[in-house]
Amino acid sequence: MIYHVIRAALKKTASPEQAEAALESWRETGRSVPSVRSWVVGRDHGGEFEYGATFVFDDLDGMFEFLIHPATLRTDLIGLELIENMQIFDISDDDDPALSDKIAALHRRRNEHSPEVSGLLADVPTYLGAGVDARP
Repeated sequence: MIYHVIRAALKKTASPEQAEAALESWRETGRSVPSVRSWVVGRDHGGEFEYGATFVFDDLDGMFEFLIHPATLRTDLIGLELIENMQIFDISDDDDPALSDKIAALHRRRNEHSPEVSGLLADVPTYLGAGVDARP
């Protein structure tokens, strides 16, 4: 199993209506991507982030389906421009020592598949996580 965790703090310019639209889009992603086994979207407690989401997949194929699914793309297009600080990480019970590299490769493939998302990610002021090349 792979648990894909996203944590986000919004820009001060993001309105409550924009925030709710982004959260509802995350929820719709959880409901509509077939490979998502379970999901949660809500307030992030215990850190510098306001909101978070976790999506659970059986395997890397399911994760990639999620990354390129139209619902995920819609969420990225709605929400990424609102984010000031974002962290993405994955937790898995898979002991494959190359899993981190494989997950990073999926993110790179997704960015090649959706260059508009890659550009939006590059514009997030603070972004740390899966598939991110080191920033200067």
